[in-house]
Amino acid sequence: MTPETRRNLKDVVRGGAEIRIGKRGLTEGMKEEIRRHLKDHGTIKVRLLDKSMDRRELAEMVARETESELVEVRGRTFILRKDDSH
Repeated sequence: MTPETRRNLKDVVRGGAEIRIGKRGLTEGMKEEIRRHLKDHGTIKVRLLDKSMDRRELAEMVARETESELVEVRGRTFILRKDDSH
């Protein structure tokens, strides 16, 4: 990981969640928004509002479906990074 990527991740961790997944779950529109944000910024912080969802499982599914890398899960918040291997 480059120093610039590390700095960007720290900024994302400190900031508020950029995307919030509610009771509707992960919609197609939300996936597109996550992809667009990853393309523009490289990283994104996502917050789960619905406590009935399994946070780790949903975070891994979002990463898979948006072709990104799951960096970290903390409570109901997780961070995704653009996966350059795709």
